[in-house]
Amino acid sequence: MQRFDNVDVFASLNALMRQNTGFYQSDLEIDKEIIARAAASPDAADKTLLWLSRPSGTYCFKERDVFLKDTGPHNTWRFHKEQTRDRILAYAIELTGVEDGKIRGNLYELDYAQHYQRVKEQAVPADMVRLTYAYGDREQPAKEFFDASPDPRLGKYMHYETLPNDPAALREVLQAEKHSRDALTPGDFKAHVAALHDGLIEHEARRIVERMKGLDRLNSPNKTHFMVEIAPAFMQLASTKDTDRLFSMLPYKTLSFSKIDGRHGTYALIGKDENRDREIRKSRPSIRAQLAADKKTAAPKKAATKSKKHEMEV
Repeated sequence: MQRFDNVDVFASLNALMRQNTGFYQSDLEIDKEIIARAAASPDAADKTLLWLSRPSGTYCFKERDVFLKDTGPHNTWRFHKEQTRDRILAYAIELTGVEDGKIRGNLYELDYAQHYQRVKEQAVPADMVRLTYAYGDREQPAKEFFDASPDPRLGKYMHYETLPNDPAALREVLQAEKHSRDALTPGDFKAHVAALHDGLIEHEARRIVERMKGLDRLNSPNKTHFMVEIAPAFMQLASTKDTDRLFSMLPYKTLSFSKIDGRHGTYALIGKDENRDREIRKSRPSIRAQLAADKKTAAPKKAATKSKKHEMEV
């Protein structure tokens, strides 16, 4: 896991999204509104956010809300681990300011599976909400219904906040999260994005191989081939070069990619006698990843004898 300091937050999230989110990319516009409000807020607690990319959309939440039990952000953050097998990219965002009209901040890569486990185990109960109106606040149990209607006494509804039962426990959890983020190694963002793109292709190759292994009968329309649909979100993101790389990673001699009459999508097909008990072929890093790694590890000309050992990112 790496950290990326003082980045253009909107541009960085857009680059990350395009390595994983094939559909509902407009969700990022909603995220930008959330981030803009947080950047303008005087409350320091609003400056740390969690962002998640999935194949069909993105989410952005206040970190504190994700660590409060039974809130929408908490349940949503857990859902994609518990109920899907989607490839998830997750990051923490710490907003630091605005420069030349652009919201700046630090991005922290999260291991979604490990972070999910911490959310599940360490989230703090929250049984009350505070409703804020134009002329004051009121509190009510979190399970009671409320809407954006004006209050007869307090006026226009403004927003609400879920309240932890134990504020000190929540502060302790969030401080531990910050401590773990601060220990991350600074990374090269362009190299990171290139590696994510390679990961997108490898993830799809592994998914197809596992699906092929799981087929118990020939399933092409004429019952002559095994077939697995290439993920629509992958096809939405992939270039011709990407699909060529995917093809090269799949370990089948009779492999073909084809459309199927009467069906949407593109399918990977293999012959009935193909050995399906194989793993993907080893991936070579893309040219983009190699160039980024070369640039990162290249030594200054005046110190050629002290050049770092070259390590390719896959």
